[in-house]
Amino acid sequence: MKLGTSSCAALVVVFVLAACEAPKPAAPPAPPAPPSPPSPELPLTGAKARQIIGDLPLACSQLASLKMDMLTCEERQGHTADHAALRTELRDLRWNLQSLPVEEATKQCAARVAELQTRSKPQVCWDLGTS
Repeated sequence: MKLGTSSCAALVVVFVLAACEAPKPAAPPAPPAPPSPPSPELPLTGAKARQIIGDLPLACSQLASLKMDMLTCEERQGHTADHAALRTELRDLRWNLQSLPVEEATKQCAARVAELQTRSKPQVCWDLGTS
């Protein structure tokens, strides 16, 4: 089979264009998922609550301590205190905040601490706040 000059030229152009097409760079790998928050044994303590929060900003550690004090206060008043629910709440908090910028995580935790501190504290719990 004989090809004409124009057919050969067209084939050359097709091959040249195909060769010039740059390979597309591979998509960058997805960043690793944040680590799962720890799940300490129950019952919770102030130290265990702060362990769950891990390396989040100080305001978040303060929030964990305050939430633990509130749970202890519930126990002192004879109410049922749900340690498992608090552990889940703190794990969810860490999971949601650990990928945020430090400033945003601090802002959210500080706002929650401020809101919780407006609640009155029963007399039986006045000594709490140092867990």
